[in-house]
Amino acid sequence: MSSTSIITPGENIASAEDWKAGEGTMVQGEHVISTMTGIVNFNQDEQTISIASDCKGVPEVKVGDTVIAEIAKIRESMLEARILHVEGDDGREPMPQHLYGQIHVTKMVDRYLHDASDGVRRRDIIRATVTDNKPVIRLDMRGGDDCGVLQAICPQCGNQLITAEHEDWNVACSYCNYLSFRALSRSFGLGYNSSSDGAPDYNKSGKRWGKEAEQYFAIGPAARSNLIATDFRNDGREVEHFRFEGTGGGGGGRGGGRRERPTGRKIFVGGLSREVSDDDLLEAFKKFGKVVDHVVMKDRETGNNRGFGFVTFAKDEDGDKAISGLNKQDFMGRRLTVNDAGDKKGDKKPQRKVEGTRLYVGGLPWKVNNEELTKVFSEHGKVNDCHIVMDGDRSKGFGFVTVSDESADKVIEALDGQEIQGRRLKVAKAKARSDSRGGRKDNRNGGKPQRTSREMQARKEEGLKD
Repeated sequence: MSSTSIITPGENIASAEDWKAGEGTMVQGEHVISTMTGIVNFNQDEQTISIASDCKGVPEVKVGDTVIAEIAKIRESMLEARILHVEGDDGREPMPQHLYGQIHVTKMVDRYLHDASDGVRRRDIIRATVTDNKPVIRLDMRGGDDCGVLQAICPQCGNQLITAEHEDWNVACSYCNYLSFRALSRSFGLGYNSSSDGAPDYNKSGKRWGKEAEQYFAIGPAARSNLIATDFRNDGREVEHFRFEGTGGGGGGRGGGRRERPTGRKIFVGGLSREVSDDDLLEAFKKFGKVVDHVVMKDRETGNNRGFGFVTFAKDEDGDKAISGLNKQDFMGRRLTVNDAGDKKGDKKPQRKVEGTRLYVGGLPWKVNNEELTKVFSEHGKVNDCHIVMDGDRSKGFGFVTVSDESADKVIEALDGQEIQGRRLKVAKAKARSDSRGGRKDNRNGGKPQRTSREMQARKEEGLKD
């Protein structure tokens, strides 16, 4: 005879006077109690009670299982995927300790990838096989023709990607100009279903990358942002495509690079609360006029709000209204700073070029002005320009005087070390100004700009030489 109910450890099963303890039971006082979970078996012949553990154990992800997962994190050589489902006759959900699996970049596709993000992007749905389950789950996307990316969305607009015929790239967006590569399953676009016989090899396994792809990879990490810029599915609105000027971003026009600059009046918005989203920013500014672009700047790695953003209006006057209406105003618990981003064409006045030799003049009396300094230098040469550096309305004690080339040495000899109003002047040829790219010219380097280590690294990644 046996019980039909499941017994758990510690339950009182029967009297110790009538029954003996068998497997999974023990005698405690006057009772036989269970020591494990299962179904009670009563052996009348031997007068013993035992527990049959007919219950299924905790389902584990086993080596050889095939899983469906979503890409969650991407690093240079490794990615992490959240396991959604374990396929098979005993299809099951993974236990908490098996929620995430890791995939090395070499286990993604039979082609060389410079970076894990060159084969997948965040929120891609993949099928993979389990190659190890201790101490962590390790997955392989090359475990079969049906392994690889099953579904992917465009990182520019959130639309579903479709396959594309191209020398290098195999996915495209039908709503925007996005074109890229994914480590595709032959079941791509079929949901969780397996592909039919003769499905094409979308990945062109073993093929070398073409010129366009190599140019894109050469851009470096800056071209591999893993964040989804926009997802049109959030509120069901139709995607509005703006007109852009210029050719922003690299990558041979792939559309996966840097955002191009929209035309219009660009406004800087600072002091944003960390909770402000792109939609919150649009809601606050659209009442002043037509907004053609808006963005809250976010950290590339964490996705966190960086506390500032930009709004671009179609008309200049709408930008002026927004500045006067929102600058220094409270918004979601913070006081905003709203001003012109300095992005309009022609808003920077060209600097006036002054002919001659520029001299540095230090040790100036605090009360001397430009007119008085010009008069002093004019006694020894032709002065083309004079400028005392100020801190508000106070002199900083130095300035610059530009004199004719032929009189420069004479002026230095006459005035260097001379005393004026109780202070001794220091007069010497000024160091070269910074060039238009921000690098300082230095005659010790043949007149080439001295660049920072960060700029040198960026130029190296872009394949530029000095």
